[in-house]
Amino acid sequence: MEFVTIGREVHSGYRIPLFFTEDESCIENTVSLSRWGFILIEKGSGIISSGGLHTPFTSPVVLCINEKEVVKLSSPSDISMKSVYFDPLVVNSKFNFENVRHAHTDFSATEEQDLYLLQPFIGSGSKSPGLFTIDTANAQHITKLLRQMNQTLVSQSNFHWPCRARSLFLEVLILLSKLIHEEESPPEEDADPNDIANQVLVYLHTNYSNKITLNELSRMFHMNRTTMNHQFFQLTNLSIIDYLVKYRVQIAATLLRDTMLPISEIMERVGFHNTTHFWRMFKRHTTLSPSSYRKQNCWM
Repeated sequence: MEFVTIGREVHSGYRIPLFFTEDESCIENTVSLSRWGFILIEKGSGIISSGGLHTPFTSPVVLCINEKEVVKLSSPSDISMKSVYFDPLVVNSKFNFENVRHAHTDFSATEEQDLYLLQPFIGSGSKSPGLFTIDTANAQHITKLLRQMNQTLVSQSNFHWPCRARSLFLEVLILLSKLIHEEESPPEEDADPNDIANQVLVYLHTNYSNKITLNELSRMFHMNRTTMNHQFFQLTNLSIIDYLVKYRVQIAATLLRDTMLPISEIMERVGFHNTTHFWRMFKRHTTLSPSSYRKQNCWM
């Protein structure tokens, strides 16, 4: 098996090195496949072995493997996992297995932003794979995105299916990079990971495509708007709405430069349902309109 998706009728013969599997019996050998692996273990426990190290885990976790790592799953108990095997060029056609590991002055600023999404695979090193514990809500959101990606790869229903499949995987990588960054950031003194601000943050990361208002969040988390916003600001240095808009624009910018999906589709995907508002917020954060940003930064 090549672990590649091949176009049938629409883009017949087109080969995209992006492949989804729900095989729960093993983790594929990425060395022999010349692929990277993104594995979501959404249920169960076991031991991840690589480079002589054996790391026990309890779900949900994400495992990021590069093409130089041999990783094995042992002592599995009630495991349920979803895996994506891919080539880094799926993120940006300029990337290959070698140049992503070294600083290149010929990478543009936006290419560096794309490269940041691959750090969990590059930075995992040769001694142990990148194993990241995540919460249930984020695991469920990643599962949803991966299922949509697989459905797109299987159905190949219209002209944009390669970009749409890649865009869903990009959303997964953006979320993972956010979760890792937050995990590595030093916590505030007496910070409680279960406090309302953290719960709101998880909600934003998993529901950004929906309409979200402070009144809705206030009712959902049983806290008045002012107190909730104050706690959230202490955690992120941004108000709830400012954080939400910034996250939506980050995803939109990635999809604009790394896919050719219609701008209207991207706008809806990230939770903007008014064109004027989307253009105004996008320009506020990037200094460019969405169309100008794509014209200046899209590599496709």
